[in-house]
Amino acid sequence: MKNDTLKICGVDIQPGEKLTLALPTPEIYSCAPMHIPMHVIHGKRAGPRMLICATLYGDESNGIDIVHRLLNLSLVNKLQGTLICIPVMNVYGLINHSRLLPDGHDLANSFPGSEKGSFASRLAHLFTSEVINLMTHCINIRCGKNHVYKFPQVYYHPDDSEATEMAKNFGAPIIHPSLEKTGFFYSESGRPKCPTLIYEGGEAHRTDDYSAKVGVKGIVKVLKQLNMIQLKSEPKKTDLLTSSETIWVRAATSGLFHFRKRVGQTVQKDQMVGSIADPFGTSASIEVLAPQSGIISAITTHPHVYEGQGIVEICLATQPPPPQIEFEPPIIEPNIVDN
Repeated sequence: MKNDTLKICGVDIQPGEKLTLALPTPEIYSCAPMHIPMHVIHGKRAGPRMLICATLYGDESNGIDIVHRLLNLSLVNKLQGTLICIPVMNVYGLINHSRLLPDGHDLANSFPGSEKGSFASRLAHLFTSEVINLMTHCINIRCGKNHVYKFPQVYYHPDDSEATEMAKNFGAPIIHPSLEKTGFFYSESGRPKCPTLIYEGGEAHRTDDYSAKVGVKGIVKVLKQLNMIQLKSEPKKTDLLTSSETIWVRAATSGLFHFRKRVGQTVQKDQMVGSIADPFGTSASIEVLAPQSGIISAITTHPHVYEGQGIVEICLATQPPPPQIEFEPPIIEPNIVDN
């Protein structure tokens, strides 16, 4: 079936067209005009309308890399349906290297927004009315916070059967059914407006080749699942860990943290995952033990830690024992030492 004309920001996009549009945004106090570029690939044939968006927080660079890699794939040029890619949703935060918007608000928590609300609320309303309301599916790309490296993982709403299948097909090593993380595009019922995945991988202020590769492959697999693209061969199935619970191992004391495992490795209860040393060498190191069995899904990448700080995140498997996942070490782990 032939695709219909798509209208975004007052622009009519004909079937078969590939355009880059500039979404006008609320002005800052200097009255300088700001625009958010978005790439639209409108296939000749009708199909799902997929939004791929990144950098809801201005310090997230990894999603930008993933969107660029995706758009450079020739297979998206023969698309069935519509693909809209927004590499940077929070342009203001990107300029200022800040997670937040100029008014101090969190864009991710401002949806669906209001035409007469705060600066953040108005920007969220603009995204909702001009883009999100047109979409049938969405993948939002995220990463860990500053000095927190996240092993590739996907969040989805457990009551959404289509999002569940998308998460399984994506192929990230860890998938999380979650009532919280998938709510950034809130509908009136508190659920995402359409089947939505949140992909997390890497660390703020950095790009990471491993999580970028997993992200691009995952998006391609979901596009294939939705019959938006054709592949020469079926995507390879990957082992997944489904986890509805994560725990943070907290530092028992302040000092210099040495991580003695690898992100993505399986650990058993009471197994040592690292140690904390006195930076002045006046006392013995303290071992950091895993409180439960699971998979290391995130770590702090800063070697200096404070008492009570979360330093290692462990995903607990819904069905023990958790599988041993093959992984590539992240590029940035300055505090890793050999066993």
